[in-house]
Amino acid sequence: MVDRIVPATTPAQRDEVETLLGARDEGLVVAEPFLQWVVEDRFAGPRPAWERGGATFTDDVAPYERAKLRLLNGAHSYLAYAGSLAGHATLADAVADPALAAGARALQADAIATLEAPDGVDLAVYAEQLLERFANPATGHTTRQVAMDGTQKIPVRWGGTLADLLAAGTVPPGVVGALAAWAAYVVAETRAGRSVDDPRADELRALVTGAADDGAAVAALVRLPGLLPELPGGAGDRDRVVDAVVEAAGAGRPVDAP
Repeated sequence: MVDRIVPATTPAQRDEVETLLGARDEGLVVAEPFLQWVVEDRFAGPRPAWERGGATFTDDVAPYERAKLRLLNGAHSYLAYAGSLAGHATLADAVADPALAAGARALQADAIATLEAPDGVDLAVYAEQLLERFANPATGHTTRQVAMDGTQKIPVRWGGTLADLLAAGTVPPGVVGALAAWAAYVVAETRAGRSVDDPRADELRALVTGAADDGAAVAALVRLPGLLPELPGGAGDRDRVVDAVVEAAGAGRPVDAP
């Protein structure tokens, strides 16, 4: 598992490096300072000593993968939808908004309750470091860019946390808030006449335009087949989640926000 934010290299960055080195590098890669490389130590024979370069070797990479998906990727998606609704163009701007940072922390708190911490990792510290990384303006991540493909990302980024906490008898408020932000984003984009960048965009548009009002649109979106995982309580759990998301969307920012 590799974790490092690597934005697209710009011509200006190539120019800057050419000035520093005296040579043009068209293959330049620009990255954030943070780097995590986790490898399962299962080799057929001798292996390179990658740990000398900072790699982590482990018997099981799965806990690291789950933590990244639920904490990093999950919060990234939430900030994209909520940030766009709030008028923020970049993830750095979104995470600097105290209300949105609180929402991201609520989602991360839900996720931490479901995770097994990898050896030597403090998940609470890791989660807070993620928000600091998102605040780096040099990454250049835009809210609209990260908001792409929500129907493909939500099941793996939020679905596991949702199912695990419902199995424990809790409707997770952070996940509910994130789902409300996504649904409100889709409604807002559709009402504004903009197409959502998603492989199921036509389905999303039909659900919103066919709904009697915004609340009904939010409910229909959350019921989209395949968006949520199989829930332990079946239809009853799904109804509880949908009701909570509709309530959260109504209590949040207007769905016609910019």
